[in-house]
Amino acid sequence: MRKSWILPAVIALSLVLAGQVLAADGASVYSRCFGCHKSTGTGISGVFPPLASHAAEIAKDPGGGDYIIQVLLFGLKGEIQVEGKTYKGMMPALGNQLKDDEIAAVLNYVLASWGNDKLLPKGHKEITADEVKALRGKNLTPDQVHEARQKLKLK
Repeated sequence: MRKSWILPAVIALSLVLAGQVLAADGASVYSRCFGCHKSTGTGISGVFPPLASHAAEIAKDPGGGDYIIQVLLFGLKGEIQVEGKTYKGMMPALGNQLKDDEIAAVLNYVLASWGNDKLLPKGHKEITADEVKALRGKNLTPDQVHEARQKLKLK
């Protein structure tokens, strides 16, 4: 009778460990991004912007967190300027391919990579799947995401 707690405890521990194994891995999700943004986050000149340093710059803006989530969910269409250079590529919408936790994980990976973590404001908090879920329902077009970018105070 005293050992009746063992089976429920083992089941509970198994579920917790399974949840950790199943959690989205940002580096794995980012492997889908190599073709355009490169494994080093440097992008392709004139077409796809760098994520190294630029992602942290976006995150510093008060609306930047929502914006970078929207870029992954809904895509981005329109010419942009990054560090004085013009980029004319198009970011495809990935909201129909990635789950909320995968989008949060890959964005957190980008914000922690290539020195971006050193450029983030003090007290920066990781993006959560709940934040992604809250923005998913907006159903923006890539052009509307471009308009949102124009409102940010990016250099």
